[in-house]
Amino acid sequence: MDERSARLSATLGDQTIDYTIRFEQLPLRDVSGAAVGTLSAFSYIVEASPIERASRPVLFLTNGGPGAATSYLHLSGIAPFRADVPTDVEAAPAPPYGITTSESSILDIADLVFLDAPGTGFGSVDEGVELTDFHSVEADAAAVAAAITDWVITHERWNSPKYFLGESYGTHRAAFLATASHGFDTAPLDGILLLGQAVNIQEISERPGNVVGALANLPYKAAVARFHGLGSTEHSTTEEAIRAALDYAWGDLARVMLQGTKASEEDLRAMADKMSTMIGIPADELVRSRLWINKSDFRARLLRDRGLAIGSNDGRYTVAAPDASFGELPIDATNTQLTPRYTAAFHQLFAEVFGGAADQPYRVLDATAGRDWEWGDSAGARFMLMGKPSPFQTYPYPAHLSRWMKQSPKVRLFVGTGMYDSLTTIGAADHLLRQWELPSDRVTVRWYEGGHMMYSSPDTATSLNEDLRAFLTKKDSQ
Repeated sequence: MDERSARLSATLGDQTIDYTIRFEQLPLRDVSGAAVGTLSAFSYIVEASPIERASRPVLFLTNGGPGAATSYLHLSGIAPFRADVPTDVEAAPAPPYGITTSESSILDIADLVFLDAPGTGFGSVDEGVELTDFHSVEADAAAVAAAITDWVITHERWNSPKYFLGESYGTHRAAFLATASHGFDTAPLDGILLLGQAVNIQEISERPGNVVGALANLPYKAAVARFHGLGSTEHSTTEEAIRAALDYAWGDLARVMLQGTKASEEDLRAMADKMSTMIGIPADELVRSRLWINKSDFRARLLRDRGLAIGSNDGRYTVAAPDASFGELPIDATNTQLTPRYTAAFHQLFAEVFGGAADQPYRVLDATAGRDWEWGDSAGARFMLMGKPSPFQTYPYPAHLSRWMKQSPKVRLFVGTGMYDSLTTIGAADHLLRQWELPSDRVTVRWYEGGHMMYSSPDTATSLNEDLRAFLTKKDSQ
């Protein structure tokens, strides 16, 4: 597919800026550095003199998956456009969809490059090349690092401050890019931004017996219960409810849950009663399960009496619960409320900006990636490896970030989380910051009124952009 560009202008605050939006095909490079395909990117570059441009920050952005294109972030409002999402979370999920301008876009202070993951967007692989070669945390990150370097070389931006923003699985990519940036032929990063961080997924996964996972995800449940009027209602704000749940989770609840079957009936009942007022699940049910309720069960049970199931990406959204007796399968509310809006918005933006539809499909998701993905971290094989996958394998993804921050004393980290996100929760982010050596004086933490794609709410998108602007201009307070 041919590359395209267009010159546009945007009014941001009290200034009008001229910029160029470019659709580019960057080389997709394998681990040897050979170009074996293309990786698609959309760049927003402000018109500026060579001297001014050299000092302008560049922010590279990717969504997650694994195997997802970056259409959500592209239409988040960080750039001059955003998907038009109703503020009413109960609005009918039907056309017309659309795009709108983003008056809070951060293009005034940084050039933006939205990178689609290998095998997504308009990217391609050469004949004879297997896309599965890039289906691993290490190969995927190496390919993105190489693409960033190629972009920097092409646009002559070696002297510009460079930042990387990853969302969801993109935060894994960010962690590996942190240490990849120490290579001889890669572009070092001045800062990393994590939206919906999943870097410590091994520690906070809700697998059976993992008490830490149960504790870390309690604040999410309290936030969602409060939104639906069924729990934590004594708190005046959701932030207050979350802080109370964090204190409870890491304190009294941890003490009792770690006792397991040895916990006394008195302690179990006391914890269940308190937990019930927080998350809206009846205390008797919590006693029977010894305080265990995973996120999936919580989403199915909280609004069961209303015949509704809660969305996994954003707990504010609901959908009619499936009837298993008729063979109905569950559907996530996000797939009806948000996904169609962002998909339609991307195609509308492309056609309006470049004067016509693309001449090839835009691949929002590589469906094979999640099935084939290799999660192994070569830096994490600390114990004997017996079989595949080995229960002795470790995945110390956060260590890439802590090492980066130790070796580079001026780099900074941003961690932003949606309060109603069940996939990457506030408690998980809190655990990351408590347990790993990430210097607090160089870490900015923000919570947002939203879900996994917190920017779907217009007001939240504005708040997020204010925080990103402050971080990139180094005017944020920790």
